[in-house]
Amino acid sequence: MNEVGNIFFSVVIPTYERPDDLRICLNSLSKNIQLGSPSYEIIVTDDSKSDESRKMVEKEFPDVSWGMGKQNGPAGNRNAGVFRAKGEWIVFLDDDCIADKGFINAYHNAIINSSDIVLFEGMIYPDRPRKTWAECCPENSNGGMFWTSNLCVKKDTFHEVGGFDERFRVAYEDIDFAHRITDKNYDTKFVKEAAVCHPWRTLKNEENNWTPKGFEVSEPLLFIKKHPDAKEHYSRLVYLRHLSRMITTDLSKCVFQFKGNGILTLISQIITTLLVIKKLTFTKNRV
Repeated sequence: MNEVGNIFFSVVIPTYERPDDLRICLNSLSKNIQLGSPSYEIIVTDDSKSDESRKMVEKEFPDVSWGMGKQNGPAGNRNAGVFRAKGEWIVFLDDDCIADKGFINAYHNAIINSSDIVLFEGMIYPDRPRKTWAECCPENSNGGMFWTSNLCVKKDTFHEVGGFDERFRVAYEDIDFAHRITDKNYDTKFVKEAAVCHPWRTLKNEENNWTPKGFEVSEPLLFIKKHPDAKEHYSRLVYLRHLSRMITTDLSKCVFQFKGNGILTLISQIITTLLVIKKLTFTKNRV
């Protein structure tokens, strides 16, 4: 184990067919940007079908470790990166995130000053105001989200709780992971200074991604099956509240603020919520 003053980080970046975004992300993690940081390695774990990202990394970032992922989605891809990690602490970062100056140092300082914490969240902020409902950003301004777009966890703890559950093919793997962390009563902390920019990303099926058809229903239902006591995700009342918000506040915002841009995406989200409620209604031991 490293001494507290010489903590070694492994930054794990899963990627899938986004070499241009990955290049920007890797540039933000360069030694020139992260000045004065403790020693760290960068691990790219790649589920791409093409070899564009591999060639780009090998040509432009010779100090970055590139390797194939498991080809089964983000959870497996991140697990593959951790398998190769040498660091005591793992930092998860998405390939379309841009790390602020002092990003690595901010996590280092938080760890030094909070020896009992095994998981830290960093800030995630968008690159501009939102323009349409058909785009998303996993914004995390105050903590409690546990998005893997910017998360730091002690490697021993990661292995202790079993890593990411690869049955989650595209979503909820971070929610499931955070639930298992908090279920063990581990303390967590939000580190605002460990910030990354996450540009808005379209929700339309126009680009390469991991999203299989129907995941919006199958992934939360898998979580519910695995954690039947997680009432905040299991109760039909929770989804009914979501539905109520969608057809009032969200619809109003989409129509008036965004002038209807992305309304088909909102309608799709409403239908998905209705499907989840229907499934929960016929789930044994429902609440």
